[in-house]
Amino acid sequence: DAGDYKCVATNDAGVVERSLTLTLQSPPVITVEPVGTVVEAGATAMLNCQASGEPPPTIRWSRQGHPVVNDDRVSVLANGSLRIIAAQKEDTSEYECVARNLMGSVLVRVPLTVQGGPSHAKGSVIGNINDIEFGVAFLNATVTDSPDSEARVIQAKITNVPRSLGPAMRKLVSILSPVYWTTAKEMGEAMNGFTLTDAVFKRETQVEFATGEILRMTHIARGLDSDGALLLDVVVSGHVLQLQAVADIRVKDYTEDYIQTGPGQLYAHSTRLFTVDGVSVPYTWNHTITYDYTKGKMPFLVETLHASSITTEYDPLEETVAFQIHASIAKGERSNQCPAGFSLDSTGPYCSDIDECETRDTCQHECRNTLGSYQCTCPSGYRL
Repeated sequence: DAGDYKCVATNDAGVVERSLTLTLQSPPVITVEPVGTVVEAGATAMLNCQASGEPPPTIRWSRQGHPVVNDDRVSVLANGSLRIIAAQKEDTSEYECVARNLMGSVLVRVPLTVQGGPSHAKGSVIGNINDIEFGVAFLNATVTDSPDSEARVIQAKITNVPRSLGPAMRKLVSILSPVYWTTAKEMGEAMNGFTLTDAVFKRETQVEFATGEILRMTHIARGLDSDGALLLDVVVSGHVLQLQAVADIRVKDYTEDYIQTGPGQLYAHSTRLFTVDGVSVPYTWNHTITYDYTKGKMPFLVETLHASSITTEYDPLEETVAFQIHASIAKGERSNQCPAGFSLDSTGPYCSDIDECETRDTCQHECRNTLGSYQCTCPSGYRL
């Protein structure tokens, strides 16, 4: 019945008329309801909300009861949708769409979850392994949620790997450590590398095999590009256990402990196994990580990264090494205590390295302190 009406009165003396508009007011009704959304960090989140009513309702957004303020990243569009550009983990929250007019208001709540890291990574790998120089190998990785949502799945390929190195590189999962640490599924309050550093850090890695070979790697993570990809450069140098191309290699599940040793400083280490034709070969590796200390520190003194369901293979025709790994990160088993070889520094708090070499009877001749441990050495002509 709403519309324009005209009343006309007529007699012999003339005509008079009046016009009016009949408006039927109604309270707002949500016609397009926002739905719970999960986006990757760095992506754009869009929460849609539309309403009808008379007068036409205005739409406002709030976050846990506080009005959403427009800025460079967050804005309410003309159609009432809330847009968040370059979403950050801190944007994870419950949002409210409120439609209001003279007749009343209506509210609907919706959760937004911003996930542990970029969805893909790319970079270069240069250096030498077993005295074999290779030009520039290229690393490309994609990151997705596992079906059970208990881990992130990293699938990576390194191309342009010489056939003389391909079989040996099948066990070098550590070459991916910056990728899976940056993107690991965050359990509870634990932080992955992206949340902690914004994917800008330097990582020095040393891999040592039980057979004596040592390989060193330097990883430089340079943040995300405009497409949200982690940018990574890797330099490798040293030796690894040489393997036959036909050898059956299986990498066991493992964990890495990350220890906050100071502002912008982490130390990580792991001991693990891989099998060659059913024979177990132990090896260890450790990492030192430096990043911008103004980014803060981990919420725990120790966090543990879990790596599982690891597969590797080398394609000699394409000269490509392929990896797949499931990764998650959680607080350490003793997240509030410093591990052996470290002492609590209450200023952080941090876990400071203990210099075992300060004790005179630690070693008979020469002592060399290392992070979390130490080494005894002998003069020429002697052995431990």
